[in-house]
Amino acid sequence: MKTVYIIEDEEILRSLLSTFFATTFPELEVLGMTGNGGEGIEQCLKLAPDLVIVDIQLPEVNGLEILNLLKRKFPKIKILIFSGLTSPQTVKIAVRGNADGFINKISGLAELTKAVHAVQNDQQFFSPEIYDDVVRMRQESSTEHPPFSE
Repeated sequence: MKTVYIIEDEEILRSLLSTFFATTFPELEVLGMTGNGGEGIEQCLKLAPDLVIVDIQLPEVNGLEILNLLKRKFPKIKILIFSGLTSPQTVKIAVRGNADGFINKISGLAELTKAVHAVQNDQQFFSPEIYDDVVRMRQESSTEHPPFSE
C-alpha cells in the first residue's frame, strides 16, 4: 500500500488528516483530497489510490455510495469509513459494502492509526463501539437462508 486519497467535507479535518499521514505514515503518499463526493469519485477513478479515507455525509455523493462504486471498480482497494454517523443501519451498509474499516470520528487519530496499520496487513478494523454491531451482523448473515430451497 503506497497511496491514499482523502474525501472529507470538513476542511480542517482534511488538513489534519493530510498532516497525520505525512507524519505518521510517511511511506504513504497523499494523492489528493476533496470535500465533495462527486469529485472524490472522479479523482479516485483517475488516480486509483490504494487506500481511501471517506466520510459518509458529503455533498453530491455520500461515502457509502463511494464505497460501493469503488469496491466494484477496484476490488482490492482499501476503504476506511471515517464518520460520526455510527447508527446500526449505517454500519450495516458499510459492512455489506465490504468496507475495510469504520472509525468513529470521536475515536480520534489513535483509532485511525490502528485502522491504517490493520489494512496495511490485509485486516479489517472497526472502532470498539461499532465492533459488536459488526460481529452481530456477520453472525446474522451467516445464518440467513436463501429465499428458496431445492
